[in-house]
Amino acid sequence: MSSGAYGSTSGTDERESRPLMEPLMVFSLADEIDALRSESQWVDNDKSSRTLAKDIDFRALLTVMHEGSTLDEQDGDARASIQVIEGHAELDVNGEVTQLAARQLAVIDSGRRWTLRAATDCAVLVTFAWPIDKAGV
Repeated sequence: MSSGAYGSTSGTDERESRPLMEPLMVFSLADEIDALRSESQWVDNDKSSRTLAKDIDFRALLTVMHEGSTLDEQDGDARASIQVIEGHAELDVNGEVTQLAARQLAVIDSGRRWTLRAATDCAVLVTFAWPIDKAGV
C-alpha cells in the first residue's frame, strides 16, 4: 500500500504518527472526538482539530469547538462539506446564515467564502475537495 502525497503525520507527545492517505481508511468519529477532547489543545484553546485524511485534492478535518469559536475558509477554492456531529453551529456563506444541528450536513460549492461559529460546544467533520486545477498538482 502506498501513502498519499502527504505521507504521514509527524505525531506529537499526545498523538501517534499515522498515514494521511491509504487506499481505505476507517475512523470511529466518537473515539476521535473523545481523543481530541482529552488533549491539552482542547483544554487550553478555543478549538482542537485533527486531519483524518489528506491528499493533494482532498482533506477530511475533524474539529471540536468551544462555544463561540470559529472556523473559516477565506479563499473558497475548494468545495466543502460540514457535518455537525455534536452540538449546534452557525454557518455564514457569503453573508447567508444557516443554523446547523447535530446530524445535519451542509455542502458549500467552490468559490464561496464561509465561516462556521460554534453556537454550543460542538464537534464537526469538514471535508474539502479541490478542483484538480487548483489542487497544486
